Amino acid sequence: MSTGVRHETRTIALDGRCRPTLTPFGVFPRNPTHRWAPRSFANAVWTPAGPGTVAFTWTSGSVDVEAWGEGATWLLDAAPRWLGSHDDPSGFDPTPNARLADLWRQHGPFRLGASGVVWQHLLFTIVGQRVTTQEAVRAWREMVTEWGEPAPGPFGLTLAPSPETVASRSYVDFHHFGIERSRATTMIAAARSAHRLERAASMDSDAALRHLMHVPGIGPWTATSTLTASIGDPDIVVERDYGLPTMVVWAFTGDATRQLDDTRMFELLEPFRPHRQRVVRLLFAAGVSPPRRAPRARNPRIAWL
Repeated sequence: MSTGVRHETRTIALDGRCRPTLTPFGVFPRNPTHRWAPRSFANAVWTPAGPGTVAFTWTSGSVDVEAWGEGATWLLDAAPRWLGSHDDPSGFDPTPNARLADLWRQHGPFRLGASGVVWQHLLFTIVGQRVTTQEAVRAWREMVTEWGEPAPGPFGLTLAPSPETVASRSYVDFHHFGIERSRATTMIAAARSAHRLERAASMDSDAALRHLMHVPGIGPWTATSTLTASIGDPDIVVERDYGLPTMVVWAFTGDATRQLDDTRMFELLEPFRPHRQRVVRLLFAAGVSPPRRAPRARNPRIAWL
């Protein structure tokens, strides 16, 4: 820990499993903005109060939270919502589906967390538009490494590029990371509206979706993907995702048909409203995945886009 860096701590009672609650804030490995350990998670965050790093270390019954940097106090105040204090899983009844009930016994209960921030979830999601997960993670890692800033705290993390940094770039600058003009233009537009877009974290889901989709290039997939982590609504479901409908339909019916649209997925999730997102997170926590029937898709070169 650097001398002079603000450092604050707090202990919070834990009700339920911690890792599934925090997973949406650090989904992919080798991401320079976060670090996982068996019983801890650290994340570098742009907060409304400035840059910060928050770390959660859990035991049975409690979570020790530490925060560093200008955003330390803000992060400690937000920590209960990261851990799902606003969420109540007690009304979730998985018994209409025997497999789901069995998964809940094995992997539940857990709460759905809310980070209370928008920018870095949104930026990462835009990077993932229309490309494979592998391409998105590679581009994100390179962009954070080159344009990000060292995060406060002892973990050696890197903050995502700030809105000011992204807004100052030309779309051509993004080609270095394999990001074509369409996604680059959307990121620049989002960066120029970042302070306004942060208000979405305090809105209900419908209002927040409309708020984000005012930005050209942000559609239902980008908006719903961002808000699953930002506001932690237990009923919001990512729309128009390439693989999610296949996973949900296969989990419920055993049908592994590829490239399904959302219609059948939402039909199957409807009986579990207002816990549809909890069902999706449960499937992810359980590692549910339909069998692969084709080679992994590859993204075309930037020159072809």
